[in-house]
Amino acid sequence: MGSSITRSHLSPSFLFAKPVNFIPSTPSNIQLNPSKNPPISRFAINYPKSRKPNPKKSPINNHHHLTFPTKSSTTTVSEKVKSLDFEFKSLPEPIDRVRKLLHYAAILPPFDESSRIQENRVFGCTTQVWLEARMESNGAMRFSLDSDSEITKGFCSCLIWLLDGAHADDVLSVKTEDLVEMNVGLPSRGNSRVNTWHNVLIGMQRRTVNLVEHHQSLDPLFSSCS
Repeated sequence: MGSSITRSHLSPSFLFAKPVNFIPSTPSNIQLNPSKNPPISRFAINYPKSRKPNPKKSPINNHHHLTFPTKSSTTTVSEKVKSLDFEFKSLPEPIDRVRKLLHYAAILPPFDESSRIQENRVFGCTTQVWLEARMESNGAMRFSLDSDSEITKGFCSCLIWLLDGAHADDVLSVKTEDLVEMNVGLPSRGNSRVNTWHNVLIGMQRRTVNLVEHHQSLDPLFSSCS
């Protein structure tokens, strides 16, 4: 005969007793060290770990950045050629060279919209390139460049840094072979990107020759040397 529990058998202290928290005992073979085993909070929160920047994936590597010359700049064109050669030679990966060119494209000086005319086009390029050139009274050449391609803008920015403010003889002294490291890891020398900056450099030098001849026609004693 099974026993039955009635309401009279339940003690009031049993009905209103506080629940007892169960605390598991620590195994005897494990010793807790407060410094190594900090107390665990009741609700564990997993905070995301901060990621350290990966220099290999950085869009711009920590190489020195080119700065545009001023009229008071004393750096020679030959020194700038060496600097530019080292700049790109230190970037063996094609993607790093492209990123570097995109960086320089972003700091290309603005081009006057009124100069974006057919007469200032550099032909022979797969992209549209505009070139404006003038000569100051002291014989220094001033150039402005722009393109509808960001990579071509990067090439233009490098050429502006190299030749803007230089005298005519220094502008004409630069050869395309001096800037071969500007190629962005292309498989052949006949690639359109290589032809683009070649044509821009040659266009800058042709405009320089025309301006020298024009000034010499006005003043036979005019000298294009610095």
